[in-house]
Amino acid sequence: MPQAAAPAPALRAGSGPSTAYRCSHGSRLARLKMDDRYSSLLLRTCIAGCLLGLAATVYLLAGVAGYLRSAWLNATAAGAAAGAAAFIVIEIAAIASRVAGRGRWLWGAIVALALAQVALSLTPPIARDELTHHLAIPNLYVREGRIVGVPFAPYSYYPMLLDMLYIPWIYWEIDFVPKLVHGTFGWLTGLLIFAHLSARMNAVYGLLGFFFFASVPAVLRSMHAAYVDLGLVFYSTASLLCLVRWREEGARRWLALAACSAGFAAATKPNGLLSLALLSMVFLLSAASAGAPKRIVGAVALFGTLALIPVLPWLIKNELQTGNPFYPFLGRFFEATRDPAPGIGAAFTELGIFAKRKLLYGERWWQIAALPLRVFFSGRDHSPQYFDGVLTPLLILGLPWAFKGKWLCEKKLCIGFAALFLGYAIFLADLRVRYILPIVPPLVILLVYAVFNIYLRIGRPAYLYAGLLFFAAVNAGYLHRYAQETGAISYLAGGQSREGYLESKLAEYPAMRYVNEQTPETSKIYLLFVGRRAYYCRRRYIHDGGELPARLLRAVRQSAGPAEVAGRLRGEGITHLLVRRDLLDRYMADNLKPSELTVWSGFLERWAEKRFEGRGYAVYQLNG
Repeated sequence: MPQAAAPAPALRAGSGPSTAYRCSHGSRLARLKMDDRYSSLLLRTCIAGCLLGLAATVYLLAGVAGYLRSAWLNATAAGAAAGAAAFIVIEIAAIASRVAGRGRWLWGAIVALALAQVALSLTPPIARDELTHHLAIPNLYVREGRIVGVPFAPYSYYPMLLDMLYIPWIYWEIDFVPKLVHGTFGWLTGLLIFAHLSARMNAVYGLLGFFFFASVPAVLRSMHAAYVDLGLVFYSTASLLCLVRWREEGARRWLALAACSAGFAAATKPNGLLSLALLSMVFLLSAASAGAPKRIVGAVALFGTLALIPVLPWLIKNELQTGNPFYPFLGRFFEATRDPAPGIGAAFTELGIFAKRKLLYGERWWQIAALPLRVFFSGRDHSPQYFDGVLTPLLILGLPWAFKGKWLCEKKLCIGFAALFLGYAIFLADLRVRYILPIVPPLVILLVYAVFNIYLRIGRPAYLYAGLLFFAAVNAGYLHRYAQETGAISYLAGGQSREGYLESKLAEYPAMRYVNEQTPETSKIYLLFVGRRAYYCRRRYIHDGGELPARLLRAVRQSAGPAEVAGRLRGEGITHLLVRRDLLDRYMADNLKPSELTVWSGFLERWAEKRFEGRGYAVYQLNG
């Protein structure tokens, strides 16, 4: 591999931390000679992402005001996403002229990944969080013509920055495009990594980092789902790299972009607040060495103000809708105007990570203690015990070689951010690979540094190439298996219609289709044990705030007879039940007393008429 460019001579002592790179061990600072092209690319990429965040924020404000059906508003939001996609295509195309040899091979592999991701994104949405949250809630907004509170879905009050960019496409009924919009943030992150590493070393190493990031299995999977995780990845990475540049150069443009990106990270999803907290720590560590107190105060004011602005609209929205700006969190400090998930239900939220994993999975203490390592080695899709996703051990196997040579402070910031984010994520929520994706870019950057250092020292580089090709082949195999799992090839080849594809992938879809086609438009459907996958329901619906049917259980327990159960449900406007029969029957049998079971059985016999049943799901019409 080509050698990295030599660094510029060290700055003289006393040149000031605004232009020097101060290491914690007090070593002499050195100014890096950046390649202007790649620094400019890094800057433009950060600006492109912030413009997308700005467009989404404007859409939120206009949506709350009731302008979701405005042609100008939707065209502006869609144009911002299209502009970002065009930016990515232009910049990736331009890279081809800067590399040759191995670089061309890496560039070709990245383009092939991009084409595969676009193809996979053309299938109808079937991922769980698409159907429960990231498309389902925007679909409710589209029906209302404005952004409203959704009391039965507590997660609808989370910050949903990227979801704002999905709404125009749902409004136009082109619901595969949100997958492409989400993937856009993944490719923007790849450009960040490429620009940073190319400026540090050269374009070949930049492409290697780009390829490593884009080929991580969890990233591959997220690229063609209408989630929000890659938005958080982009904004966290942009902020971290901009802080590194501000620490080195002292230019306020880097600080401003770092602050805006950190704010947009917090506006993307709840664990973006963790990113904001950690990035604020990085900023404060850098600002502490800024010299004059006036400069420190100015930097803190700028960072704090710009980081708050993207989050503030979401706090105001929640304050107006619930009385708690942080709803559904911090309820003990705020008196919310409504409870979005009233009733009775079981939850594990009070259990710590150790007790929870021991109870659910029977894991021993040493298995739980090894979670930070296991997540890289034993991830598995569709398995909560194994983190519901796949990373790669390569991200940490190179760490022993990463900290040699130059840029030691940057490397410490990368490993510090990744380690703290992973550590906090383990204890703050159920551990899912998607929840910890912001650690991937810093680890990829460290991995490329490790490859560079190994290449300089290894006697036979062929071994290094063989190892990297092996991991690339493993990830390519994962992509192939996933493409087969989704059935995308058959669908894109015309082997299935949209309806046929959805029926083959979603067991509840036939029942949903019956509801959409055979019930009155004034119907209101109560979804029970459908996993809250409500996106394809074209009638008004409700479900419980959690996974368990608290509303129904309460109605049965508080009723003297079957007719009263029907009356209570009718009193909430419910006309139909869409249920998964086996889970509902088991749950009611396990949670009702014999007298209550008699009431429940009588309700099903006399007051709930079964109108449809198929693939384990049934639709009941309430009588009376």
